[in-house]
Amino acid sequence: MDLSNLSRNTMFGKPFPVPGQTAQPQAAIDLTHVLDPAEFWPDPMSCPDWPMEYSDSFSTRRYEGPRGKAGAEMRMQMLGSALNRGAASLRKPTQEERASEFARIFKRAGSPFYRYGINDLSARDRLTEDQARMMVDALHVRGYLRKLEAIEAQQEEARKERPRAEARQTLASYRNTVDASTEEIAALAEAAARHQQRIDDEKAFNRSRMLRQNLETLHANAVTAAHVLGEEAPARPAFG
Repeated sequence: MDLSNLSRNTMFGKPFPVPGQTAQPQAAIDLTHVLDPAEFWPDPMSCPDWPMEYSDSFSTRRYEGPRGKAGAEMRMQMLGSALNRGAASLRKPTQEERASEFARIFKRAGSPFYRYGINDLSARDRLTEDQARMMVDALHVRGYLRKLEAIEAQQEEARKERPRAEARQTLASYRNTVDASTEEIAALAEAAARHQQRIDDEKAFNRSRMLRQNLETLHANAVTAAHVLGEEAPARPAFG
């Protein structure tokens, strides 16, 4: 039997598998990507923080799991598993596929998701309510992760910009000060010179006094020494 032709034979419109070969599964559409956060929140910072907790007369919801980026990523995995039913291989949908899935699940009417800042969006019917809710939940989580990325980018940009901002401030401060300070220095030059002269005079006075006191002490010691030696005592120094 010629096995090489088996792959070309079909049954019910599907090819027979060739013995020893395993068919490669086709990647399924990742339904968490049907709704695009950039469409609902063009500004990443406008996306509400996750998780959203609310209570009213009809329902009470409180998230008890991890929060922040790690918690959001964990929630994204849970939603992906639920929406995609554990598909082993996933891919982002094309624009046409997104539009087709949107039309299957949603309609542009009502506002059950107004807490997210989303209006004119609701499930097409009761059969798609669960999928619609999970898709919007996935939309929110992706929007929140996108917001965190934007915040990180802003912080990194601020960190890089900080030395330049400080340098600009230093340069501006100098430019704003130099002219006025230079003019003031010139205006104070005469007074500064007088002050310096006073400083110099005071230094000279103190030096002169120290020298006088030292010479007087030395002279007194010399007179005593001369008497001991029987010599004529030296004359007292003339200080002027």
